[in-house]
Amino acid sequence: MNYENQTLIDMLAAEYVLGTLRGPARDRFARLMLTSTRAREATWMWEQHLNNLASSIESVPPDEAVWEKIASRIDPNVVPLQLKTKKPRSTILQAWSLIATAASIVLALIIWQPHESVTSQAQQIALFKNQAESALWFIDVQDDSLAIKASTALIPRTDKDYELWMILKGQEAPISLGLLPKSGRIELPKNTQFNANDIALLAVSLEPLGGSPNGSPTEVLYTTELVIL
Repeated sequence: MNYENQTLIDMLAAEYVLGTLRGPARDRFARLMLTSTRAREATWMWEQHLNNLASSIESVPPDEAVWEKIASRIDPNVVPLQLKTKKPRSTILQAWSLIATAASIVLALIIWQPHESVTSQAQQIALFKNQAESALWFIDVQDDSLAIKASTALIPRTDKDYELWMILKGQEAPISLGLLPKSGRIELPKNTQFNANDIALLAVSLEPLGGSPNGSPTEVLYTTELVIL
């Protein structure tokens, strides 16, 4: 397989997270994630998508017939099964149907979108991870802004802020791009000097509340490269 094809990676990542990628194919993709930044980022993004879908569905307790079956399998003598008129379980079925339908729609958007759309959406992204390889911030470079999402794995300090910097090739002084979110998603205005071909490195620093007091990073925590898809 051509693992340089971003559409293919997105399809595999979606199936991996949904659980429909099985057997040797799942094992191959798991090994690919150990060496491919693209595969890890795609998988992380799909996990975020599906976690948001799952959290939007209200939990529905099973009806009495389901509880009876569970209890009878544990100990039939405690709660004997009784013939009862089956109650409609449309609420439960609708909830599961909603999850499955939403997941299928999102997957279909990746699989069936025209090739021109994939090409036009060639993106510049960056992913900051800690030493345990847990994703902390995901950055998606837009035309005029940087869309930044903080991961739920981030445990932010309340007495400090996190600042994003870029280091240009041939230039020693880092350039501040703004403060990073401690949760959720924000958009930062795109610096006029932000050019993928000129950026050597992106960095995150720990700063006093409000940002760097002198225009330079106080304590650099993480660095990463800008990835062009």
